[in-house]
Amino acid sequence: MRNILAVSIVMGAIVGLLVGGFYNVFNVPVMEWAIELEGAAAEAAGEVDEGEGIVISLGQQRIGLVAGLAVLGVLFGAIFTGLYHLVRLATPGWNTWAWAVIAAVLGFWAVSLVAQVKYPLNPPGIGEDASLLARQGFQFLFIAISLVLVAVGVVVSKAINQSGAAGIQRLLSYAGLLVAYAVVMVLAFILIPGNPDPIPEWVPESLVIMFRTFALIGHLLLWVGIGLSVAGYLRYRERGIQAMPAESRQSVATR
Repeated sequence: MRNILAVSIVMGAIVGLLVGGFYNVFNVPVMEWAIELEGAAAEAAGEVDEGEGIVISLGQQRIGLVAGLAVLGVLFGAIFTGLYHLVRLATPGWNTWAWAVIAAVLGFWAVSLVAQVKYPLNPPGIGEDASLLARQGFQFLFIAISLVLVAVGVVVSKAINQSGAAGIQRLLSYAGLLVAYAVVMVLAFILIPGNPDPIPEWVPESLVIMFRTFALIGHLLLWVGIGLSVAGYLRYRERGIQAMPAESRQSVATR
């Protein structure tokens, strides 16, 4: 099986740049709204910072956001590669598009959606600096557990497919797998501390909903974009190889 890590990383960076543009159009105005409300609340409370800090322009913030999404795309691309190979081994009779779509959906579920439920993303101004390190540490731990559980689930699915079980026995095996996954995830939700910082009263509920919705949509676009672009490249490459003479095709296949 060819190594698709380099392809996934490149595609992740490209898709990340595009999703960064999406965030600039939809989520940055929401972030600016939150920053304005935070400033107004601080001024009303007499907490105006008179110190000299580093002022970052709006343009620099937008560029930084796009760059950050490109880096996130690279990370997601690497995770996608691992999931893709696991899914391919678990379902050898399927095709490239199916493997890529399933890997992307599993990545979105494990890394983005479940984590968003446990640790909802918040706009600027929400969260205390003192709890930042702990929050990020627990969030990383939760995502790692979620991702490992999904990977283990795919490996167990491979074992079920290769066991020769059929009919009700096969269904019971998959049902047991789902129950085991659900139990461990519930335990992770209960045992790992959540975000301790409340949402300030000056933050409208509509602002929080908009920010989290656009953030989650961006993650979905990132995962789907990586999956479809990698699958499209692999299919294009396979067709190119099939069009080659037999000797050249064999040479490429052995690389």
